[in-house]
Amino acid sequence: AGAWNKAAGAAAIGGAAIGGVLAMSAKAYMEFEASMSGVGAVANATAKEQKALGEAAIKAGQDTVFSAMQAADAEAELLRAGVSVADVLGGALTGSLDLAAAGQIGLADSAEIAAQAMNIFNLEGADVGHIADVLTAGANKSAAGVDDLGMALAQGGLVAKQTGLSFEETVGTLSAFADNALKGSDAGTSLKTMLQRLNPTSAEAANLMDELGLRAYDSQGNFVGLAEYAGMLQDAMSDMTPEMRNAAMATLFGSDAVRGANV
Repeated sequence: AGAWNKAAGAAAIGGAAIGGVLAMSAKAYMEFEASMSGVGAVANATAKEQKALGEAAIKAGQDTVFSAMQAADAEAELLRAGVSVADVLGGALTGSLDLAAAGQIGLADSAEIAAQAMNIFNLEGADVGHIADVLTAGANKSAAGVDDLGMALAQGGLVAKQTGLSFEETVGTLSAFADNALKGSDAGTSLKTMLQRLNPTSAEAANLMDELGLRAYDSQGNFVGLAEYAGMLQDAMSDMTPEMRNAAMATLFGSDAVRGANV
């Protein structure tokens, strides 16, 4: 009888503890279900897609430092940014979570940056892991943070892609800008204007380009690349005095883009 009473008392205490855990789990589950309802509404998903998105969020909650509910919120952010359900399931979710962890930024910001990079450079969900790797490398090897690079891409990414730059070349350039105190949206604006100025905007600039032998595009009309063009600038201006060089750069690139061109 004594042993039975002791066991019953332990069971009562254990039952109370288990009940508390179950209560918290039930609350968390309800919050997760609410988040997934929001995901379904944003995605306009089918029942099958909704189930797959829920399973992906739960798995992410098991495999990463983020909870399943946080993963669900990240799914919603990706979908709002125009990422398809297939791409979210195909790697965009995992990549955006990795980017948030590596860049020490919020999930909403991470999802937005990843989605923008995907859309601007015509990449796919499976590429988001690579997007995260490139942005993290750019941040680790420069004075920029992932958030700085994200803001810069938002301002200058479309013109960079239109000019012919790859995602990697664009991030590398923005990282170099950051090391020279040109960061964030300001860096993106400078990059955009600099690339636009590769086509002369005045007769004076066109004549100077001819005089210096600067050719931004090859015979097929394709951009020669920033590394090659930087070499042309360096060669053309190597014998100039600082005064001459500043005047030439101002004529070619204008007051805003001259910062990026100097880098």
